Amino acid sequence: MYTKRLPRGNKYRRRTNKLGAVDYKHDGSVVDLSVAAECYNFDGSSGALRPGYGIEEDESLVPNYAVRYWIYNYFSEEENTYVKQRVYQIPSGQICYWSDARDRHVFISGKVYPPFDVINYKLDSKDVILLSCDGHRLFTWNGRNLVEHENSPMVSSMALHYERLFVTSRDEKFKVFFSKNLDPTNWDISADGGGFIELLDERGYCNKVVSFGSYLYVFRERGISRITAYGDQSEFAVVNLFVTAGRIFPSSIITCGNVIMFLASDGLYVFDGYDCRRVLENLKSLIVPNDDCACAYHDGRYFLACKMNFRDGKTVGCETAEYKVNGLISFDPNSGEYTICRGMDIRFMNSCSFNGRDYLMGSDVDRAGIMTECGARYGEPLPKHWKSPAFDFGTPDKQKRILGIMIKSDGQASVTVDGDGQKTTYAVDNGTDVIKLFVSCYRMTVAVDADAADCNVSPFTVTYSIF
Repeated sequence: MYTKRLPRGNKYRRRTNKLGAVDYKHDGSVVDLSVAAECYNFDGSSGALRPGYGIEEDESLVPNYAVRYWIYNYFSEEENTYVKQRVYQIPSGQICYWSDARDRHVFISGKVYPPFDVINYKLDSKDVILLSCDGHRLFTWNGRNLVEHENSPMVSSMALHYERLFVTSRDEKFKVFFSKNLDPTNWDISADGGGFIELLDERGYCNKVVSFGSYLYVFRERGISRITAYGDQSEFAVVNLFVTAGRIFPSSIITCGNVIMFLASDGLYVFDGYDCRRVLENLKSLIVPNDDCACAYHDGRYFLACKMNFRDGKTVGCETAEYKVNGLISFDPNSGEYTICRGMDIRFMNSCSFNGRDYLMGSDVDRAGIMTECGARYGEPLPKHWKSPAFDFGTPDKQKRILGIMIKSDGQASVTVDGDGQKTTYAVDNGTDVIKLFVSCYRMTVAVDADAADCNVSPFTVTYSIF
């Protein structure tokens, strides 16, 4: 952002360099004009305002009735090559796969189950998937038979690490169980078989296991423990790393390249295997921390769907009915760039590759699709909003006269100017508009709104005088 004094008297022109992301932490007199006081469903990472993430149907990739969805990779002896099969859970709780030969879904089991988690694995030289869900033991599916292994623990989370399967259990919450080496279906406790590690300290229950780098990390209620687990279980070792006064929410934990990200009751964290640091502290008052969230890592970004408190009295998208989630954060842990989307009740996400396409699958309540920068929710445009902080042009004690705003928009939008509480809204369309004003104020805000799915609004220039 820069200010230019015009040749005529005390007239000035201030141009924003970019229309950036929202900052709920800092006062408007401190932050740059290019930082938003309010922003959702716009992506300002390019400097201009473009459509943020939405969700759209694509049944060539995702059946629209899937609520959870994975890709099963297996070797087909008929085709003599590896193939990919879509496996998914439907709203009733039954689990299916899509049969191209029959051009319809086929039930893997007619039973109803809680939400599943899935891992691809090679068992006895055969490609299988490992499945777990609340209240059940470990399942395997080999493309034909779904088997529940009665000797396994009741699984709440699972991770493969050096050819063993490690799991947490809601029945025995202070323990991490591990299978026999090379056999995740064998849980018999012995010196060369399975076993468990008990973690009794102030960090609380063991809620999720994650294999990251050379170690297994146990995410607990209020901290993180690291397990060294190579080969022989007699050499397993535990180190406690991180403790927090807040609670860590398991549904938010995922590996993001060279870090792990998660949400706790005191904010969002990045964990590098040794240390944790808090990020996006300027969004702390926006996020309502709880375990009704979903996460994914896709295209170098951490996606977190969670409940947010926008505090503006408006209803957007899913907020017109009952919802668990109404916000989506897309965050690049390397650059720090982020966007906020509003109005989707995303309950599950998964980064997938199928038919030569990489995509982010999402489930909005009981309807599935792919998440793209389409700016809409299943064809219905999501309202887009950007609002600057109230700013005084560096002269808080002097009155200003706002003479005009020059703004360029590709697509229909509106600009609202608020000078000390006096609001006026102007429509802008394709091309560059010069909005002539005559507003006297000490502080002003500028808001940009768009109701269309597609739009592109460039940074604006304000012309004003001081008297």
